[in-house]
Amino acid sequence: MTSNMRVALAAVIVLAACDSPEQQKAKAQAKARTAVSAESAKASAARTAPATGRWDDAHLVDRLVRAGLATQAVKDAAPPPYWAAPVAVAYTVGQATLYAYIYPDSTSRKRATAALDTVSLAPKGTASPYAVPRVLIEQNNLAAVLVGGSDRQQERVQLAITAGLPVAAP
Repeated sequence: MTSNMRVALAAVIVLAACDSPEQQKAKAQAKARTAVSAESAKASAARTAPATGRWDDAHLVDRLVRAGLATQAVKDAAPPPYWAAPVAVAYTVGQATLYAYIYPDSTSRKRATAALDTVSLAPKGTASPYAVPRVLIEQNNLAAVLVGGSDRQQERVQLAITAGLPVAAP
């Protein structure tokens, strides 16, 4: 085999291993659909109202999915320490990211949010860890920060959460 043939063969192998932009986009979309499906499955498992009347991770996802929002869990989203929430989760919701902090009760949540600067959503005199635009959403034992997204998307997420948990069937 000549050196030109070797180079040509190597080029064919390299080109065969590369995906076209369309193939890469299709793979990314399939991965996103799988992630959304996983969150939807978690939501359907939480279709009954919690007996405690307080938010938990599964019911938050359920509320967002029922509102028609495609959520995907964000892995390794470490919350700033000042939230001190027993449960801290993050989800992408379209182009936005929702950071949710779930407390044992509304009093604990109020204590945590009362110490925050209302603009930076960080302790007074501290730089915000959240990009702009950011919105604080509070409901019962849940505090959530929505970062990014359009005005319409922010409104949809706010309405979904502030509507509260569904009422348990008698």
